[in-house]
Amino acid sequence: MRSRTAAIVSGVLIALTCGMFGLEAALRTFLLPPSELGFPVSGFDRALLGVDFFCERWKWLLVPLTLLIVVVLFTVAVFTDDSKAGETARPTTTPTGQPPALWNPKAAAYWSLLFSPAFGAFLHARNADAMGRVDEAKANRVWFYVWFAYIAVTLTPIHLPHGIAGGLLLVWYFSLGKNQVAYVKETWRDGYERRPWKTPLLTAFCCLIGATVLFAGAEALANSLR
Repeated sequence: MRSRTAAIVSGVLIALTCGMFGLEAALRTFLLPPSELGFPVSGFDRALLGVDFFCERWKWLLVPLTLLIVVVLFTVAVFTDDSKAGETARPTTTPTGQPPALWNPKAAAYWSLLFSPAFGAFLHARNADAMGRVDEAKANRVWFYVWFAYIAVTLTPIHLPHGIAGGLLLVWYFSLGKNQVAYVKETWRDGYERRPWKTPLLTAFCCLIGATVLFAGAEALANSLR
């Protein structure tokens, strides 16, 4: 898949999702006030009310689904675009010079089970920068921001499907994470400089504690407003 194809499909999905929000807002502005005041509702207005109900029910389900599809499309495009054949997981030539300083990509993926794919995506992006794999670094940064978008959505009244967090982790690993693990193993094996884990792990633990407090406070506030 080429990046242009991914951009076109993503644009259509985003336009469809935004269009449902805009259509619902327009219908409620021009249709619902008369019906609330007791005016007769024609058959055409009933059809519009049905469209309004459809948008209200399904628009929030499209948000995480569209987000996930967009990320997957661009991730696939990074590794399948013909113009980026040299950026694939398997190196075509053995890099020369001093091996870069890296965090163990496999360990970063394992730690993501606790700290979310944002942890692994961030460290893999830094590793990719050090190795000169620009497109891989960009793709991992997209995943980093996607996770925070997911967290923001969970703080709203939207009820997301169960298991979506684990699904995001699996999609990130099988689309990006394992490629870096294979690249580093085949290129340097254990011959690269290991970056220390103290700072990223300490930061991740602090973020985890902060997120726990934030979610607990949001839940308490929601319960008090009921």
